[in-house]
Amino acid sequence: MSELHLKQISEEQIEALLRLQEIVFMNLKQKDQLSTLTKEEFKRILTGEGYMVGVFCKEQLIAARALLKPRSEESEHLGLDAGLTKDQLNQVVYQEISLVHPEFRGNRLQQRMGNWLMQNLVNEGSSYSFICATVAPTNLASLIDKFKQGLEVVALKEKYGGKLRFVFLKDLNNPSNFTVLEEKEVELTALEEQRHLLQKGYRGSELKNEDGRYRIRYQLRSKNESGFNML
Repeated sequence: MSELHLKQISEEQIEALLRLQEIVFMNLKQKDQLSTLTKEEFKRILTGEGYMVGVFCKEQLIAARALLKPRSEESEHLGLDAGLTKDQLNQVVYQEISLVHPEFRGNRLQQRMGNWLMQNLVNEGSSYSFICATVAPTNLASLIDKFKQGLEVVALKEKYGGKLRFVFLKDLNNPSNFTVLEEKEVELTALEEQRHLLQKGYRGSELKNEDGRYRIRYQLRSKNESGFNML
């Protein structure tokens, strides 16, 4: 759609962000798929603790996506869920909230915004080594997005006040020179089986669609010298 364009969002557009978030939330059949942000949390991202890109149709904000620089002292830091050491937490950036107006779904806007944000990190010469994110097991669009960007499932646990989430991780520096010891494919809905595999050290590396049935490929891999599974 030629009338759509991407640009960085400024603090002056917080009210438009809040309106977009409300529209997206009210149109969700499963409300727990989205962990909404407060005005202060949006302000934190827009005033130096992250990056946010928006998609505009003419002058209307119709989609937004953010990266957040988490504080390393956070008690529920996703890096800890992903098995990183405390010394590595300051090298983590989060893929944060992603919003697309219901009337504009199907235009791959989430993917386009994700590519823009990642390129922005590269252009700024970022020192970040790890990307973390969370996704509800029922949020198929976001699961597809994360796997396409090379993130992998490293945990399944309750976050944000009891909401079940996959925790994703991507190592930006280490090449994929691991050895796969074992592979299993598990139905997306088989959450307890996936939790068990993750606790044993498996990583969810791929989402497969077989005639509308979604399965995640899990791999048990050799370990690198630092002691955690290479991703």
